[in-house]
Amino acid sequence: MKHTLTIHYSVQNGGDGSAYPHLMSSEKLAQYDQDNMAEGWGESCLGSFTLESDSPIILKEEVKTPEGYLIDLLDNDNEEQLEEFIKEFFPEGKPKFEVKSRSTGNKKYLYNDVFVDGKQVAKNVFRSVEDSGKTFEELLNS
Repeated sequence: MKHTLTIHYSVQNGGDGSAYPHLMSSEKLAQYDQDNMAEGWGESCLGSFTLESDSPIILKEEVKTPEGYLIDLLDNDNEEQLEEFIKEFFPEGKPKFEVKSRSTGNKKYLYNDVFVDGKQVAKNVFRSVEDSGKTFEELLNS
């Protein structure tokens, strides 16, 4: 049995002459990223590649999902963009998020891993101790 995995990407301008891809779970999300977050390109810089294997494919790099993208947008303080994104990607309403915090080795900050229905959608979200765990979970679910 052949296993396939298609990864979509949106290339971002690093601002210093560099460019880097954002890996996305869908073409729709890559297009959204390109339309709303990419700066400095004269044309669209998105695409995809498909992997095929006789065994299951496990990608070690983080692939941004709509849930993970939503988490990133929450820190941008752009309420209008946040509302637009939710309407487009979660027309039935946002999913219920669960947050588990871990030590960073620094007493002031924690890593927060975010889950939806038991599946991890974001990892290592770096936040102050006060803004982590249940506080962060309440923000995501509000």
